[in-house]
Amino acid sequence: MAASKTSGIVLRKVDYSETSIILKVLTPEQGIKSFMFQGAKRKNKKGNLISPLALLDIEYFQRSDSDLAKISNIAPKVVYKTIPFDPYKSSIVFFMNEVLNNTLRENEESTELYNFIENILQVLDLSDQIANFPIKFLYRLTKYLGFYPNEVDSPVYLDLQECSYTRNVPNHGAYLSKRNSLLLLQFSGTKFDGTNDPKIDLKTRRELVYDLLKYYNVIFENFKHIQSLSVLEATFHD
Repeated sequence: MAASKTSGIVLRKVDYSETSIILKVLTPEQGIKSFMFQGAKRKNKKGNLISPLALLDIEYFQRSDSDLAKISNIAPKVVYKTIPFDPYKSSIVFFMNEVLNNTLRENEESTELYNFIENILQVLDLSDQIANFPIKFLYRLTKYLGFYPNEVDSPVYLDLQECSYTRNVPNHGAYLSKRNSLLLLQFSGTKFDGTNDPKIDLKTRRELVYDLLKYYNVIFENFKHIQSLSVLEATFHD
């Protein structure tokens, strides 16, 4: 049985035994894939490399009659320089990880989604202007999940039920204010490194994150409360 190789973004780590773990990983070729990492907790097995949204190169074996692959070796694909040491960046990573676990499905395969997540994690690690990063993450992720807002001429409101901007007030309550709708449109054209962000205050930043989570709640019937949101809010800054 020949070894296979893949890159992966760690979504979840679950203890399996005193020494082994099971990993849920987003891969570019196979979407979400589960791995058994036997002996991961031993010092020589590199289990300490496995943190939320770690970028790894994985070697593994897989039997044809099993959905669970077995890791033979892992190595960091990218070593984060600042994320482990910056409380705000770390809180963003935990927030992203929880949102992804809440929204991605086992059978989803998307190289574009993988590349998007991998790229913005590296931008987060190397950038200083990241105050609005959660807003841009939530907004741009909708493109890969299938509900990126449709844009219209002279937009005024973002209708969350119709996944579209509109010129008129929707006849239901699931829409965003004119101000916040137009701010999100501005953020849709910004870079993740924060170099061309619109200027907003702390209160508005919090409102936009909550507005986008409301959008996710409208789209996903069983979207769970994001427990890491309180930690993220504690690190919000101007």
